[in-house]
Amino acid sequence: MPRASRIGRFPVGAAIALVTIGLTGCAAPAGPAGVPDGITAELRQGRFDVEDRKLVVKVENAGPSAVEIERLAVTAPVFNAPLERGKPLDLSSGDSIDIRIDLPAPQCGTGEGRPLVELRGRSGDERFDGSIAPADPFGTLERIGATDCLTASVDAVAAITLPEHLRTTGDGAAQRAWIDVVITPEPTGDASFVVDVVHGTTLLGAEDGPEWPLALEVAAGGEPITVPLAVRPARCDAHAIADDKRGTILPFEVTTGDGLTGRIDRSSGDALQAELYDYVTERCGLGTVPVE
Repeated sequence: MPRASRIGRFPVGAAIALVTIGLTGCAAPAGPAGVPDGITAELRQGRFDVEDRKLVVKVENAGPSAVEIERLAVTAPVFNAPLERGKPLDLSSGDSIDIRIDLPAPQCGTGEGRPLVELRGRSGDERFDGSIAPADPFGTLERIGATDCLTASVDAVAAITLPEHLRTTGDGAAQRAWIDVVITPEPTGDASFVVDVVHGTTLLGAEDGPEWPLALEVAAGGEPITVPLAVRPARCDAHAIADDKRGTILPFEVTTGDGLTGRIDRSSGDALQAELYDYVTERCGLGTVPVE
């Protein structure tokens, strides 16, 4: 029989089987799965995190199995770089963990997209690599972006600095004190801002009211300005000092020339903070008050 005719009668089913075997043998291994069901993330900050410039990422595992997270990264339009944690962590079923990550510099006016938490790790024998949209119930990212961009705009015009020491006169209940704030403009530029008001705190107020209205315009290229803030105790009880957390952090309400407005905080150094506590103690006649 001619060779060609034998080839022509090759069974069709066998040919399909050979092709199938060939394709199966060349198939690439399956890649990692997406983030397992039940893994959620939430973004927030406590009051100390704000001052320490940390973002809290709460990760919760409501799924049926434990997971190992090898890498976590937060991307958001308000940041100029991802916030990353490369140290592995284990999360049992039903557990959650708060992860604190240093905040990067802001990305002002150009960010696009939505915030995501990228997660890579394993659940049992399966690897996963994917991203989830985090909850942000308190508008943390919006607040961070607004504050950071306002601060960057202000810093481009001038530095606002609290003094190293408190200025005082008199003794006891007759003692009076001033926080001499120094505003040092940048040597060149045409930007400006207005310090509308300095707000009082849980510990301190203005001598003649709860806050210091200033309406003070500051421009780059100008001369340094010293602003004496006459301070009085906002309350005269021992708990005001013993339980204080933010009473020596002054909030400045500022409007910039490029249209931003909001509050920026300036913290007292250790010496100024101690002297403010002593001043409130002496003026209020509280004796010695332990500070926690």
